[in-house]
Amino acid sequence: MNAPPLSEGNRLQRAYARWAAPHYARMEPATREQAELMDRFLYSRRGLGVWAGLLGSVAGTTAGLRFAGLPTGVALLIALFVWVGLPISLLGAWLVPGKFAGPMLRRKLPVIVALALAGGLLGFIVGHIVKHGSLDLMRLFDSLWRGAAVLVPAVLAGAAGVLFLTWGVAQTRRQMLERAVERERLARERDTAARHAAEARLKLLQAQIQPHFIFNTLAALQHWVDVGDPRAPGLLRTLTAFLRGSTELLGRDTVTLAAEGEAVAQYLQIMQARLGERLSGTVDIDPACASRSLPPGLLLTLVENAIEHGIAPALDGGTVLVQARCDGQGTTLTVRDDGAGLAPGWQDGTGLANCRERLRHHGDGRGTLTLNALERGTEAVLHLPEAA
Repeated sequence: MNAPPLSEGNRLQRAYARWAAPHYARMEPATREQAELMDRFLYSRRGLGVWAGLLGSVAGTTAGLRFAGLPTGVALLIALFVWVGLPISLLGAWLVPGKFAGPMLRRKLPVIVALALAGGLLGFIVGHIVKHGSLDLMRLFDSLWRGAAVLVPAVLAGAAGVLFLTWGVAQTRRQMLERAVERERLARERDTAARHAAEARLKLLQAQIQPHFIFNTLAALQHWVDVGDPRAPGLLRTLTAFLRGSTELLGRDTVTLAAEGEAVAQYLQIMQARLGERLSGTVDIDPACASRSLPPGLLLTLVENAIEHGIAPALDGGTVLVQARCDGQGTTLTVRDDGAGLAPGWQDGTGLANCRERLRHHGDGRGTLTLNALERGTEAVLHLPEAA
């Protein structure tokens, strides 16, 4: 479980939160999140181990340097620099690498050198006082003059080491962030390319539907015109009305079940004109389902399949029943015919493969299409679950 914000903690945590708030406000959101996480850890019970370890490290280093002959004050300053100052500097370089870039460090170099020399001088003075028990300026200046040849290079070398170490950490962090940004950019480009490819695929699938509906009817219409069949004018008018509505319908990403049902009814009229008494059809859509959405042409394809592969091959024709029912689980569309039925070893043709592919891209992809062999005929069941 995540720790609560410091502003909601104890008195010490609230005080620190008030002090840190202005610093947080100047940070980038990602940097601020990391800083707040670190602070919540350090100022919680779990962070007591870090503080205890830091205190022990400072005490141990001070004792070791004191045992090596350094004055207590100098040993303590060195220990604090190593175990407090250096980690804070490196942590800052990790969190805000831009502030430790080459140009920024060059601008701050005089201040850093001055602070390093001041720190070295202060440590020397404290050590002198601890060693001699009082501040003797003449003796202090004499010792300082004799020790400057060692003290100044040592301080400058230490400062340079810290600078290079901090710069190296900042460079490493900056490169990591740049690589992360590049990975995110490439991932966005891949997602965009995949989405565009999927959209192009869906447009192609939709473009395949309309010719699949029309060509057989046009062939029949051409034959009727050629032989002077009186049914040709009526079929042409019905086909024109169907094309006017379905062209606009199939150009959408989704349609309502009411609009799809109207297109199915028009299609059945066309096929009844072609097949005559060999075909009868019923469209029964529950009004409660009328506003449900589905990919355009999906139900049309199933009705066409039922007629072309079920009713047309049957010598005495048959009936196509289209039903739509819905409940809290989703919408169920059923297309049932009592025609020739499924052939042995049948496989999905263009229409059914098209339907399954488009179902995978509709909504969350949980829609299903199943075909069931009946005692007489075939039943196609299309289930569109409620959106999660």
